[in-house]
Amino acid sequence: MQVLRSGGGRLLSPPYALPLLAAVLTVATTLDVLAGGPLRRFDGWVFADGLPPRTGAWHLFWRTVVNGGQYWLVGGLTALAALWASRRARDPWLLAGTAVWLVASELLIRAAQIAFGRTPPLSGRDVLFADGYLSYPSGHAANAAACLTMLVALTGASRRRAAAAHILIVGVAVAVVTLGYHWPTDALAGWGLGTVLGFAGRMLVRERARRRPGPGGSRDSAGP
Repeated sequence: MQVLRSGGGRLLSPPYALPLLAAVLTVATTLDVLAGGPLRRFDGWVFADGLPPRTGAWHLFWRTVVNGGQYWLVGGLTALAALWASRRARDPWLLAGTAVWLVASELLIRAAQIAFGRTPPLSGRDVLFADGYLSYPSGHAANAAACLTMLVALTGASRRRAAAAHILIVGVAVAVVTLGYHWPTDALAGWGLGTVLGFAGRMLVRERARRRPGPGGSRDSAGP
């Protein structure tokens, strides 16, 4: 079976396994949260003794990792990568398409947070549909998964760098729970939603990002 490539490495076959898994986990987690199932009870158990301390080297480490989900940071880097890829491929659509994707993805993530209106652990209660609260899904986890996946596609990252990006994506999801910002299910749903959005964007721009201008300004594929 032919598999898609990213940079010089091969992706696991089939290429849609990860986003499919992410979609299934997001739906299952959402249903569990709405029904007050075992995952939501686990949320309460995690913070039964209160929030983690916000001092020390451990806290500082996770505070650094969680920045990988700051939208202004990873979204800005994604926009810069799209600009670079667009100039490299001489294809303005790459930049325009990524810009639309960045806006649409953030609106979808924010809409989900507003719709569920879940209170964060800091509030001391776990309630859904409360006005003014945006805990579910985690925006940091979703932004990291979506934007870093797009960065890998736009830059044609090697397999090693793609793996590093996925490690950071998981690190951000762990960080928001370790720091007490979100319930575990918030992080899981954020990772899942962001992964689906990231792979949707990847399919949108990937082939265009790989093209290089050929003789006379025509665009050719960057190779197998």
